[in-house]
Amino acid sequence: MQIGTFLPTYWASYGTRTVAEAIVETAQAADTLGYASLWANDHVIAPADQASMGHIIEPLITLASVAALVPRLELGTSTLVLPQRHAVLVAKQVATLDALSGGRVTLGIGVGWLEEEFRMLGADFARRGAVADEAIAVLRALWRAPRATFQGAYYQFADAVCAPKPTREVPIWMCGNTRTAIGRAARLCDGWDPFGIGLEDFRAGVVLLRGLAKAAGRAMPTVAAHLRLSIGEGAQGEAHVAGSVDAVTAVLAAYRQAGLEYLICDFVADDMDDLVRQMRLMAERIAPALTA
Repeated sequence: MQIGTFLPTYWASYGTRTVAEAIVETAQAADTLGYASLWANDHVIAPADQASMGHIIEPLITLASVAALVPRLELGTSTLVLPQRHAVLVAKQVATLDALSGGRVTLGIGVGWLEEEFRMLGADFARRGAVADEAIAVLRALWRAPRATFQGAYYQFADAVCAPKPTREVPIWMCGNTRTAIGRAARLCDGWDPFGIGLEDFRAGVVLLRGLAKAAGRAMPTVAAHLRLSIGEGAQGEAHVAGSVDAVTAVLAAYRQAGLEYLICDFVADDMDDLVRQMRLMAERIAPALTA
């Protein structure tokens, strides 16, 4: 099992540090501690009643800012809301990030849930699933063909040149916990990345994913999970998995037994010192039991 860590992209306050300092410190700690990857999330704009969503910094720019700083680490989004962005621009941005980072990008996508955000961006919330399906095809067409042609309901272009090309075929992971998301992962994507999913739902999702991928004649996608963790005695907060080192290890081992191949650790922390403390506990005391 591989283990990545989430960058602090969405905190309302960074204490005495700037957001840039927090991102750099986390990236450097992840590199030193042997994590496999760094991850960032996505919301562009939000109404006042969802103010925390409006604090999230842009993921592709964030990952680009640390790519040269940590040349060993993979870079991923969990999640980029694909149907509220123009797919051609996403293709260009992701291919550029992949080319400049030497082929280290995984694009985790979702269909979104915040209707007001779509409206503010002029995007189609009602048809977001269909737009996402077509956008995935647009990404692959522009990444693969020297001159790409695509005729769909939402995107049309002919003999189009869009460079650079990715260094490799960028893996696209479908982020979402629903049956629809699992079906999209099985039909169109290279991985399934649910967020905060409980163990029993995760176990059932893996079984469903395996069956749907087989029915579609496709290889089994990578099975990931993005989980908020809180490591420490009495730790809870907004975590999906919380408790002592031994307790967290036991729960994550059960996810691994259920089919988890890639864990994205999103630590619930009071401040940067607490974040790095938990990153260290995961790397030094929990990860060895999960990756053996």
